[in-house]
Amino acid sequence: MHTTFSTQNDILNERYVYGAELTGRFDFPQLMEAHANVEGLRAVSFNLAGKEKDPKRCVAHFFCDDYRFRAIWTQPEKYIPMLKNFRYVCTPDFSAYGDAPLALQIYQRYRSRAMAYYLWLNDINVIPTAGWGDESTWDYCFDGLPMHSTLAVSTNGCFSKEGKECYRKGFAEMCRRLEPDRVVVVGSEIEVDCNVEIQYLQSYGQDMTRRIGGNGRTVRIEKKTQEKV
Repeated sequence: MHTTFSTQNDILNERYVYGAELTGRFDFPQLMEAHANVEGLRAVSFNLAGKEKDPKRCVAHFFCDDYRFRAIWTQPEKYIPMLKNFRYVCTPDFSAYGDAPLALQIYQRYRSRAMAYYLWLNDINVIPTAGWGDESTWDYCFDGLPMHSTLAVSTNGCFSKEGKECYRKGFAEMCRRLEPDRVVVVGSEIEVDCNVEIQYLQSYGQDMTRRIGGNGRTVRIEKKTQEKV
């Protein structure tokens, strides 16, 4: 159990994992299992969450460009009251780019777990988010995620031939290691061969397309482009 602060004024944000059991080679905080049913709910990206009028019927998520939610790491208390209004929150998904230094990729996964744990500490109905890259990331990218839980993933940036293959392999490995009871997928469907219930929600890009549909305007839709799911 982590109960210390290594720096004056906690400049490393260890308060986010205070009291957590640390697990795996890199001491990721262990997240608690969650059981969520998102049937009939809408997905709302974090950057639009503050404007949502009916959050109890929605699932907030962070499957959007990192700059849209970078403040959650430095000022989470500012956003916790708003996130508490949502039925569920898919925990932050800090990007772990495949061409970034390995230390940075691992740190991004740590930050995702740490913020997930902190949101849980603050009584938010979290759905732990899973993400992975190629097989070399499997040694750490599932650490800290709970067994037999509902998990959230995104198909953003996974529709190239290589991206689909990476997604399918990682999804199967996630199911083998963690045996989730349900997987919430934010984004368009990619077929997988796994015996698990999957519920789909619209991504930020899909939602923006829906919002402008039929009006003839051309609008640039930003996509979170990365090698990792």
